[in-house]
This record gives sequence, structure tokens and C-alpha cells, in this order.
Amino acid sequence: MFPSLFISHGAPNTILKATATKNNLRNIQKRLGKPKYVVIISAHWVTPTLEMISPISHELMYDFYGFEKELYEFTYELSSNETISLEILEKLSAYNITVSEKRKSFDHGVWTVLHMLYESLTVPVVQLSLPIHYTPQALLDLGKALSVLREDALLVFSGSVTHNLYDMNPSWKASVKEQAKIFNDCVDEALKEGNIQTFQEYRKIPYFKYNHPTEEHFLPLLIALGTSRDYKAEIINEEMTYSNISMSSYLFKG
Repeated sequence: MFPSLFISHGAPNTILKATATKNNLRNIQKRLGKPKYVVIISAHWVTPTLEMISPISHELMYDFYGFEKELYEFTYELSSNETISLEILEKLSAYNITVSEKRKSFDHGVWTVLHMLYESLTVPVVQLSLPIHYTPQALLDLGKALSVLREDALLVFSGSVTHNLYDMNPSWKASVKEQAKIFNDCVDEALKEGNIQTFQEYRKIPYFKYNHPTEEHFLPLLIALGTSRDYKAEIINEEMTYSNISMSSYLFKG
């Protein structure tokens, strides 16, 4: 059985830098083995209910602006798969997933993360959307349901432990803001202890609103947590960038 991962993806141009995050994620990939396919949920595809990317998807979406020219020229081969998509739909039939024929490209929350894990990826990738109207418990339950796929699939959840772009410093190695550190430490501690109540009531975590003016980058962590029986995680990366953007990432063994 494969583990599942929550990865804080940071700024898209992180993939162009020589960072501890890239090094740590490449090293963790060596422990994973080769899955039959990857299922990924990104904070950058938000929908009212649960959707699946078109089975013929194979393009990258450059859904950002103001970055280096090199980033817009970056290529990474990804493709979905019709047979595997149908298999997932059957296994998750209770969720009435809609296949989105309009969604034929992978957003940067998918391809930047997968590139940091794998220099090249030769297995199919199926993206599911982030159902923004799900309650915390419904997101945890979705993670539990997705666990049925882990015999064959690596489950990846792409978001960010902190995501306040309004108060970030433009310097990569700027001094860490206290509000971001306290929040990140609280999340780490809850995951070490398996404190599920912290995540069921995540808005009560100190400085939540500061770190998440909007919630979509935090919610994939709840789905990832739902894939674990004991709600505990191994910390596989710790780095704070731009003063308040966490790259903390976790492995859930189940």
C-alpha cells in the first residue's frame, strides 16, 4: 500500500531554485516505489462539488503571472487515462463525481509538485477537484474513501500550510513572521499527536485567518489527514519562505 502525501507547493518558481524542499521531496520519492497511477487534488481547482479532470488531459496550465520567462517555457509530460479514470469513478461511485470535459489541463498546483517529486513521471495522473463546500468532516470522509485507491495509487494533496500572499516578504530567506511560525508549529504538533479535533475545528488554530485569508490552500490537508487511520503524519519537509509561506509537507502511512 502506498502512503499519501500533503505537499505545500509554494510559489510556482520554486521548481527553478536549488532548495531544501526540492531535495527533500526527491529523497522521499525514493521511498515510495512506483505507483500504477497518481491521484492528486490541488488547491488551484476549486469546485462546488467533486469533479474529475477529463480522461484525455495532457497539457499544463500556466495559471500565474509575473514570473520568470523560463517558468512559462517549462514543460513536464503528464497525461490522464480513460481506463483508470473509469476505475476510480466505480470505486468512488457514492460521491457522484462529475467528469469535467472542459478541464483538459493540469494547474500549477499539480505539475510543480509532481516535478519536485519526480524528475519525470511515466504513470497516468488523475486530478480531482477540491469541493469547497464540503464540511471539515466531509473532507476527512473523502480522504477515507480515497484510501481504497492506495493499493495501486499514490495520493497527493497539494496546498499550503500557510498562504498569506498579502503580507509576504519578496526575499526568499526573509525572517519568519511570528504569526506564521506559531500557526505552522501548531499544525505540526497536531499531526505528530494525531489530534483530529484541531483539524475538525481548524479555524480555532492561532492565527488561522492571518495565514489563510481564503481557505482553499489549507483544505487539501484535511483530505490527506482522512487517509490516515491514526491521524498522524511524518514531517518530510520544513522550510519557511518569503517570511510567511510554509513549505511544510507530510507523509501519511495509513
